[in-house]
Amino acid sequence: MVNNKNNMPLLVAVLLLAAFSIGSAKLSATTPTPLPVAAVNTASTDNLALSVILASDLSVAVRDITWRIRAADGSYEQRYIGPSPSLSVPSGQYEITLLIGTYSATQTVKVLEGKLSRLAVTANIGRLRINSSHPADWKITAQQGADAGKVVSSSKGSKILNTLLPPGEYDVLASRGDGIQHSQRLHVTSGKLSAATIQMPSGKVTLVATLANGPALRPMSWAVYRLDDGKQTIATPRRHSANLEVAPGHYEAVATLDGQERRRAFTVLTGTSNRIVIAMD
Repeated sequence: MVNNKNNMPLLVAVLLLAAFSIGSAKLSATTPTPLPVAAVNTASTDNLALSVILASDLSVAVRDITWRIRAADGSYEQRYIGPSPSLSVPSGQYEITLLIGTYSATQTVKVLEGKLSRLAVTANIGRLRINSSHPADWKITAQQGADAGKVVSSSKGSKILNTLLPPGEYDVLASRGDGIQHSQRLHVTSGKLSAATIQMPSGKVTLVATLANGPALRPMSWAVYRLDDGKQTIATPRRHSANLEVAPGHYEAVATLDGQERRRAFTVLTGTSNRIVIAMD
């Protein structure tokens, strides 16, 4: 027979060792291994840190943010691109100008050697986005503030106007040529996107010159004049027929064939099709 009494200390030792091993395994499974700490560069010589605070709705690209740093005595001037440049400049007084789109803001900062000067600017701007069904030339005129009555932005030949502006009221003029244009008053809100769609009013005109009740089919010329606000030439086709798209208004078509001239006045309304037939015999 086995002597249980004599083996009792050994059994206790085995049980304690097993319990310790299980506890150690659980501890290893739940305790994360410490990650190495990245070294911090404390030897930076930068003494000027700039940053801009922008609403996320504006989606401002890095390339659209410019800083102009100019010493008060004119001894130093630089430009930097991006939302948060950090740089080293000589000690002194500086004018810091933030430029985004047509927006600009200037503040004065004193920079000392061995000390970091920080400047955070909250940009008071909004985004204006307008769509047109046809490429247009755009002109934006401010209606409020110091720039009231001034053209603050312009662009050519695009279907989309997309620009950043200080908050306020603006007149937006879209022009397609041939007198087709549309003007709209829009409000820009700080930190927000102001979106609109422009439908420029127009009508279609078909010019036809005839001989013996049929198409002229001869070398000839046209001159189409807009009569509103003074006489303006808007088209000069060089064949017996032509298709035009013009702004609503009053017009005169002049057809010339073999030295003979015929005229006809007509009116175009928005969304209409107008067939102008002139007999040349």
